[in-house]
Amino acid sequence: MNKTSNIATAIALAGTLLTATAAQSAEKIVIGQPNWAYAKVITNVLKVIAEDNYGMEVEFVPGNHPVFFKAMDQGAGEVDVHPDVWLPNNQGLVDEYVNEKGTVALTGKTFDAMDGFCTTQAAKDKYGLASVYDLTKPEIVQLTDRNGDGKGEIWVGAPGWASTNIHKVRARDYGFADLYELTVSEENVVLAQIDADAKAGNVVVWACYLPHHIFGMHELAILEEPAHDPEKWKPVDASEDPNWYENSYVETSFPPVSSHIAYSKRLETAAPNLVSLLNNVEFGTQIVNDWSSAIAVDERDPAEYAREWVAENQDRVNGWLGH
Repeated sequence: MNKTSNIATAIALAGTLLTATAAQSAEKIVIGQPNWAYAKVITNVLKVIAEDNYGMEVEFVPGNHPVFFKAMDQGAGEVDVHPDVWLPNNQGLVDEYVNEKGTVALTGKTFDAMDGFCTTQAAKDKYGLASVYDLTKPEIVQLTDRNGDGKGEIWVGAPGWASTNIHKVRARDYGFADLYELTVSEENVVLAQIDADAKAGNVVVWACYLPHHIFGMHELAILEEPAHDPEKWKPVDASEDPNWYENSYVETSFPPVSSHIAYSKRLETAAPNLVSLLNNVEFGTQIVNDWSSAIAVDERDPAEYAREWVAENQDRVNGWLGH
């Protein structure tokens, strides 16, 4: 064998070894994927960036806040990242897993948010439905009574949302809980009903939040509430107290709400580059609104849309990457 063939063989062998090493070092990351529209874009954006820049293998698993935190706590890679943790809504989970156990870490704010009760602007203008205290008026109760049982209906959130329980307590402490059926269901079900009611001019009230695409679909009104008072904000986490409802007291608006990314501490050694990325990410409310609308209104595929967004916003992504 001549020198040329020896060199070629050596190069080929080195290439094979490098490829094998890279394959072995590729870290598998599991991101928890909530089922609301913009969260599907967040998870896919993180997937595109992590795979294209760090050679990682990223998978998604569905679930809710308690499931994601418990899996991250175990540090076994069943869930490594929860992309949308709202505070103070999920403060109980953060206290348990971040502050007490220290098995989960939390990034800084990724965008500002809001929780409250909403109706349509038409209902506000026509019936004077402007405040949460207007929900005690008999005519408002009657206008929202769908089945004729004498109670109105208000959707207070989806199963597994911390805000769902907080809204139940707020409804009680604002004095209108007994007048309404406080319904809990997956968001996509109630959004279709809200859309139909708004188009038909019916009065509808629900627990709403921003950012959300529905604010771009209809002219809505956020019901007025007292300014946030820490002395009247005493929610109790259901996971900590079986009597959470009786022992909670929330007769005030939400404090400032923000979203954060949570991740398992195992990533600090398994994927430090990803940890750096997560701590640099800041989406901003307008971007999240755009993402929500693209999926829920324009019916874009989240994976396809996320790849397009990353390609069109490379300067922003490079900032997150620290380039």
